[in-house]
Amino acid sequence: MQEDKIKTDPRVQRTRQLILDAFHSLVPNKDLKDITVGDITKRATINRATFYAHYADKYELMDDAFAHMFKGSLMQKLSCHAELNRETLTAIIVTLCDFHMSFSTQCQRSYESMSPYIESKVTEMLHGVFELLLGQKERLDEETARTMSGMLSWSVYGITKSWNKEGRKVTPERLAEQAIAGLLAAVREIDGSTIGAMNGK
Repeated sequence: MQEDKIKTDPRVQRTRQLILDAFHSLVPNKDLKDITVGDITKRATINRATFYAHYADKYELMDDAFAHMFKGSLMQKLSCHAELNRETLTAIIVTLCDFHMSFSTQCQRSYESMSPYIESKVTEMLHGVFELLLGQKERLDEETARTMSGMLSWSVYGITKSWNKEGRKVTPERLAEQAIAGLLAAVREIDGSTIGAMNGK
């Protein structure tokens, strides 16, 4: 309870925002791996003790920054009662496209050098979002929801990353249409093959 009160304290929120703003201002001009806590505290005009009162290290700050950049943006588009359907999947794909486009354009060096880290963190966040959405479907058990979340996380991340790398030849909305159609076709093919096998065909 005390920890929650600290997190919602306006002074704490202001300081965290100062740190996040400083980090975001550094990323376009310096590779993520080369940004130091000293760089951040200097830009935020705070001392190191203040930084460490909010974050264990720069990697925890990076996690928080990515959550703001991607998950925060996405959750604004989804209602608290949203479930996984065509509309929410479109919102996720469009948000991912915006993320890839913005980050790779503004922070090209960091986007390329930190690709494994970015991939790990974003798919982890996606997994949580998909589990939350699938949790609204009562017929799904927890294990199935977890498996589906993992599959969808890697699928949509890969689709949107390739879209960005290959020159963004269609709009994010059109990509979402194509991706959803492809996913549905794959599911139908699997179902059909399964049924055929069961019938001895």
